[in-house]
Amino acid sequence: MPDQDIRFKLEELLGTLKRNKEKVPITELKTKYKKGFESLCKEISETSSLFAKQIVFKNMRIHKDLLDEAVPIVEEAIQKSGYLKKLSVAAYCYQDIEELESLALSLRELIIKDLEPFYAKHICLYLTEECLEEPYQAPLIYNAASGCIWDGKWSMVREFHFGILLYNHDMKTLYQEKPS
Repeated sequence: MPDQDIRFKLEELLGTLKRNKEKVPITELKTKYKKGFESLCKEISETSSLFAKQIVFKNMRIHKDLLDEAVPIVEEAIQKSGYLKKLSVAAYCYQDIEELESLALSLRELIIKDLEPFYAKHICLYLTEECLEEPYQAPLIYNAASGCIWDGKWSMVREFHFGILLYNHDMKTLYQEKPS
């Protein structure tokens, strides 16, 4: 979940907006109190964006060398979802932090779902010396996109020892028929 300081700051900002809207007509906020109102809205925008990003991208790992491939997937998921507008409405129209959090979690689920083929494409076998010597050990399943090993759940690799990464596309070439 998001940093508690960010949540607290956003709750305060949304509370200020709510009180202002209850006491002063919106037309007056946009004219007579324009400078302060715009400043408050800008701060809400920046803070709610940070709040949502912390929820959406928490523990999401993508290797820096694969960002060019992954970022368009994430951007497309965000654009097609319509969640940016919904997040804005939750903040500015309803001042509802719980709704913001719920929407951010839904957006996270959507992005993760859209990234599944990307992550699947980067799964490979990690062959160590132990895999090639008797008694043979099974190779580990490694995801090059996230830098994680599968051991019943995905866990971050702390350090690599000598080994070979055998990618799915490499295995396909091993089993192709020879030309006649």
